Amino acid sequence: MSGERTKQLKVIGEGTYPGGDYEKVKVTGQGKVSGDLRAVETKVTGEGHVKGKAAINQLKVTGKLTIDEELSSNEINIIGELNVGSSLKANTGTVRGFLNSSGNAELEKLHVKGGVNINGLLNVGELIINLQGAPSKAVEIGGETIKVKGRSFFSRPQTLQAELIEGDSIYLENTTAKMVRGSNVEIGPGCHIEKVEYRSTFINKDKTILEAKKI
Repeated sequence: MSGERTKQLKVIGEGTYPGGDYEKVKVTGQGKVSGDLRAVETKVTGEGHVKGKAAINQLKVTGKLTIDEELSSNEINIIGELNVGSSLKANTGTVRGFLNSSGNAELEKLHVKGGVNINGLLNVGELIINLQGAPSKAVEIGGETIKVKGRSFFSRPQTLQAELIEGDSIYLENTTAKMVRGSNVEIGPGCHIEKVEYRSTFINKDKTILEAKKI
């Protein structure tokens, strides 16, 4: 994100606008950006579409935003829906809706109360998911602290599906996985795990595990 950013883009109705460098972007209607977008701050309360890649320092979506290519950001806050056509890289992410990425996703912290669909590796330092609204999926999940909770007092519990989940401290509920590997692993209710490998501690509150061994 280089160059001067003195421009502001404000979309209230409907229209298509050029890509480029902006200080602030605000979409309350239906707005399309026809190329790459670079912005310090972007807020979408309507429906936005970036037909390229995006580099946004602070991103807040309470409506729906689709980015055709990759997204890089410092902070993302999703109350609605974010769709990324390629990879996602951010420092922190708060999702109270849905996050979809067609490629890998890399974050230092990701807290979710809703759902995610990552068609690749979800690499995150701290991952906390409270599954709500729809099933979640990732090909692989890797991180330091991974906590997945599936219980809800107000709605039907959802599930998380992954091929591999690997981390230091892992707690899982309502999760289906072929392999879970970590230092301290706790399997809670509603899980279907084929194999667990652990280095320090293993707690199993759900008996649907085919194999568990210390490594």
